[in-house]
Amino acid sequence: MGTAILATLTQLFAGHTTLGCDAARVLLVAAWTLMCTFTVMFAVRCRQEPGAWNASLRGVGSSAWGMVSMGVLAVGGATATVGVAWTAVESSVAWSLDEALWVVGTCIGVVSTVGFVAMLIRERPAQPRPPWGLAVVPPMVSATCGAPFVGFIEAPALAWALVFILVACFVCSLVLGSIIFGMSYRYHFGVSAIPLSLSASAWIPLGVVGQSTAAAQAITWQMPVLVTADTASRLHHAANVYGFVMLGLAIPLVVFATVMTVRGALQRMPFSPGWWALTFPLGTVALGALNLSIGTQTHGYYLVGELVWSALICTWSLCVVATGYAMRKASAWAR
Repeated sequence: MGTAILATLTQLFAGHTTLGCDAARVLLVAAWTLMCTFTVMFAVRCRQEPGAWNASLRGVGSSAWGMVSMGVLAVGGATATVGVAWTAVESSVAWSLDEALWVVGTCIGVVSTVGFVAMLIRERPAQPRPPWGLAVVPPMVSATCGAPFVGFIEAPALAWALVFILVACFVCSLVLGSIIFGMSYRYHFGVSAIPLSLSASAWIPLGVVGQSTAAAQAITWQMPVLVTADTASRLHHAANVYGFVMLGLAIPLVVFATVMTVRGALQRMPFSPGWWALTFPLGTVALGALNLSIGTQTHGYYLVGELVWSALICTWSLCVVATGYAMRKASAWAR
């Protein structure tokens, strides 16, 4: 997820430069490589360990399927964003790949959301954690990544059907995410602090904040061809107001997440793949700020997005180095 959204943002913010284009392409290749590698590794594990598949679907750990969905969607979005800067043939292939990955990612995300919420209602697990939200953020990513496809549909009825799906995904993720993250914040502020090992997970709620801001803009950009100019203007204004509110809400969330991360660093929190929570949520905030800057024609939000993108480069680099070090250490231990 983090690598794919960094590819997208690098193309959007620095695609006008040769270095930016080249970096975006390298990141895109890395994102595809990681996605294919993880898919093969999981398939091999399921073949070697018969209970691995069922184990991935049980309990709070099933929220990891949300990451699978967002990873697929993010790679698809990056493929289209970076692909349009290449030749017309590559652009066409990129959009086709994005469409296929959007369908796959959205299906996984919807199933993940419904299944995880059903599990919460049925089992009522104690100690809510920010990672629970991973299961319900994917529909919001689908809303953002699926919006451009509306412009490719010539039949109004089909275009409206897709808009309905996008809006349903948006509302579903926003409502469920607000409930789950609200429960998590209430628990951690009133009962028990976030465990040291999960310090980086404090960034996860920003995924809904940033992604919903981007989604609101992306969906309303498609409205002029479906509704009257006056209605489209009203919807666009509503998206702008929503973006102002959500990015304002991002400020205290960033402060809290920063405090938790600094606390973890000072207390030498152990490395885990959870450190990658420092990447994708930041990327969504950068994308949301960029889309809002386009929607409002406000350069200030562009600068905010650029600043967050720069921070993402740093956190992504940190995670790459830490992951490489951990893998090297594990390999040495295995020998």
